[in-house]
Amino acid sequence: MSSLQPAVAAQPRASTIADAYRTVVLEHNRAPRRRGRLAVPTLRARGINALCGDCLEVDLEFDGERLRGFAFEAEASALTLAATSIMGDLVVGRPLAEVRALCEAALDLVTRNPGRAENPALGDYNAFLGVLGHPNRIKTVTLPWATLAGALAGRLATSTDIDVRGADAPAPPARSPHE
Repeated sequence: MSSLQPAVAAQPRASTIADAYRTVVLEHNRAPRRRGRLAVPTLRARGINALCGDCLEVDLEFDGERLRGFAFEAEASALTLAATSIMGDLVVGRPLAEVRALCEAALDLVTRNPGRAENPALGDYNAFLGVLGHPNRIKTVTLPWATLAGALAGRLATSTDIDVRGADAPAPPARSPHE
């Protein structure tokens, strides 16, 4: 994946993973990048982590085989906001094949990484190595990536409750005609 260079330079690493985690989460939570809506998205997809109450919608704009625009709205935790903000920085302007590869790399970083090795292509997202060992937090920081990967695969609703790498979101419960 040598073509996957960070779209933006990672912040200088703090002395520990925990320090980097706090610094990055606070920065992106205070001022999330690309929060809002695209005027005319090519695709809008929803991500849900019902366990912690996070709900995320991403707007994507494609230019052929390139992700030209990205924006999001969320009612979500600081972790989800920060992870989504970082993801937007990493994916905008990239060919869709690279975006898919970044999705896989980000999901692997926190789900298939027993050595806790950083991935230079993921920039500030590496700070989320601090969630390893906390399954509920892993579901939270994978929500944006699973939502984006699902959208690129044609799934308009994704949940990390079933699988941290993303699965079809369950249908809302049917309402009784007497409600």
